[in-house]
Amino acid sequence: MSKPTKTTKAGNAKAAEEAESLKRMIEFTKREAEKDGRAFCAYLLDMAMNALDEDNPEMNMAVKAKTTPLTLGKPD
Repeated sequence: MSKPTKTTKAGNAKAAEEAESLKRMIEFTKREAEKDGRAFCAYLLDMAMNALDEDNPEMNMAVKAKTTPLTLGKPD
């Protein structure tokens, strides 16, 4: 019984480490987006950070959703 527990603890530690690494990358990218004036990009990164912090199905769906860019002007 102790062997699966050790494996689970190692798996949990690795998952936590991966989540922290992802959070650091998101924070860095968000700061860079805010510096460059890309407010919508920073907003989406903030949503991603919130989804990592709380396991909310609606937030997870919004983060995973594909966005389609809108075209401005007349199509040719």
